[in-house]
Amino acid sequence: MRSVKAMKILLTALLIGGVCACVPVDELKEEMRTIQLGEAESVKVELNLGAGELRLQGGADYLMEAYFNYNVRRWKPEVFYQVSDSRGILKVKQGKSSGIPIGKTRNRWDISLSNDAPLDLEVNFGAGEGKLDFRGIILESLDIDMGAGELKVDLTGERMENLDVTIDGGVGSLKIYLPRNIGVRVDVDKGIGSVDAVGMNKKGSVYTNDAFGESGVSIDVKIDAGIGSIDLRLR
Repeated sequence: MRSVKAMKILLTALLIGGVCACVPVDELKEEMRTIQLGEAESVKVELNLGAGELRLQGGADYLMEAYFNYNVRRWKPEVFYQVSDSRGILKVKQGKSSGIPIGKTRNRWDISLSNDAPLDLEVNFGAGEGKLDFRGIILESLDIDMGAGELKVDLTGERMENLDVTIDGGVGSLKIYLPRNIGVRVDVDKGIGSVDAVGMNKKGSVYTNDAFGESGVSIDVKIDAGIGSIDLRLR
């Protein structure tokens, strides 16, 4: 329920801000950024997108290959990367988002990450549409905080280590693709909404697949949902 309260505060702030300031829509800008892994053996990645579209996948030749499309000047993404003691820290943040844009806006991030370095990934996604495909990415932990919109998360593929996933969902829909051959446990603390989990075993608020407790590794997902729908798909 924290997400719902936060969203109400955010929407109120946006309405108040809109009375005081309107943001002009500019020509569409396209930018590409690449970040090399350097001497890092593992990386903490933080993605902070206020509102828009986020596409995330693996397969990058570098630590990150990103394409940004936006038409509000102050939304220009800020990218920061440093390595200390073989640990990398990568932060990608949307620029200032106060005020209400006048006209049709565009704000899309297409990000590819390396399949070679272990990643602790944190995604803060305010509102919009997100498609996060983690197949091939070496995830050590995943933390997603979403406000309003539609989010699709693909956790299928091979896993060599256990994975802990935390998702804080607000107002909207969440669809998660889960593997059949790797043990999966999903604990849903939902507010007002529905959970669709065809083919999974249900006990209270916990959903598991048939491979849970049988496979060598497992995926543990904790979902704190507000108002919306949750769809768990095995494949």
